[in-house]
Amino acid sequence: MLDRDGVLRVLERIDANLDDDVRLCLIGSGATILLGQPARGTEDLDVWARASRFREEALRRAVRSAGLDYDPRGEFPNTPYFRVVHPGIVQVPGYDPATGRWMGQDEEVVWRGERLVVTVPPPEVIVASKLVRGDDRDLEDCLWLMAARGVDAVAVARAVRGLPRPARDKAKANLDILNLLKGPRPGSAGRKRAVRLAGEPATTSRPRGHPFVLRWPPSTQVPP
Repeated sequence: MLDRDGVLRVLERIDANLDDDVRLCLIGSGATILLGQPARGTEDLDVWARASRFREEALRRAVRSAGLDYDPRGEFPNTPYFRVVHPGIVQVPGYDPATGRWMGQDEEVVWRGERLVVTVPPPEVIVASKLVRGDDRDLEDCLWLMAARGVDAVAVARAVRGLPRPARDKAKANLDILNLLKGPRPGSAGRKRAVRLAGEPATTSRPRGHPFVLRWPPSTQVPP
C-alpha cells in the first residue's frame, strides 16, 4: 500500500530512471492522494493513456527500476503496481487531445522532476470517473474532493454527461447517492438523516448491497 510519501518516493525513482521527457496523467486514488487527501493509500498508480505522453518501453524500465510491477495482466500482484489505463471499464470524460484540455480547462500539475511531469484532470472529472464504479471508498474520495476543492454537483453532472453509456448511467445513479450522502448544507437539520454512518439503519439501497461506512464531513486538511 502506498501512502502520500510512498507515492512521492515512487515518482522520484521513476524520474531518476528516465532517459527522456515523460508526462503522465494520474487518475483514481493516486490523483486524490497527490491533491492532498489525508490518510489515503492505494495499491496502484493509474495513468490515463490519452492524456499522457511517454515511450512505453522506456516507461516500463523506469517503473520496474522504481520497484513497481508495470501493467500486470491477469491476477493483480500483492505489491503496489503501475497501470496504463485505456477507455473500457474505467472511463474518464472530457479530454480533448487536440487542445490538451479537459472540458475547456487546463490540467493541474501536481509533481515535477527532472524528466517526469505528473498531472491530474480537473476535480469534477476525477469525481465523475470515480462515480462509474462508485464503491464506498470511491464515494468517500468524491466527498473529500468536492469539499476540498469546492466542486458542486452541477459541475460533476456536467462531467458525467461526457461519459459514454452505460458508464454514464452508472455514474448518474451514484451521483444521486452522493447528493443524498452530502445532504443539506452544513448546520441544517436534515444532515443526520442524509448521512448514514456504520451501525445505523439503511435509508437507501446500493446496487451491490454494501453498507455505507463514510465519514462526514470529510477532512479537507492538506498535508504539507
